[in-house]
Amino acid sequence: MSDKLQLRLKHTFEALRQALEDAESALIEYEEETLGADSSSTVRPQSPPSMGLLTIPEVCQELGMGKSWVYQRIRSGEIPSVKLGHNIKVRRVALEEYLDRHPYRPSQEHEPTEEEGQPT
Repeated sequence: MSDKLQLRLKHTFEALRQALEDAESALIEYEEETLGADSSSTVRPQSPPSMGLLTIPEVCQELGMGKSWVYQRIRSGEIPSVKLGHNIKVRRVALEEYLDRHPYRPSQEHEPTEEEGQPT
């Protein structure tokens, strides 16, 4: 198979993968809105604070990231989660551990901070 054809296939499958992820995110949002609308007349019990369970929107808010990004990390297993009925929850401790495992490490070409001192 020629390199050009392989590259074309790779781009096509990447576009399909992205389209499927977008469709999945839209479906999840639709389900959340539908379930939210159905449950608006009933009182949903909140997770006890001692359990430390976060909903997906709470995880998004904590991280400052979108639902698609969060769902990708959950699907890949990077962010551990539990499924309770139709709801996906993330333990606060698991989210904190995920953050601990992914510290930002700037490249060596960064500007030195005051603590690192200025070049002489």
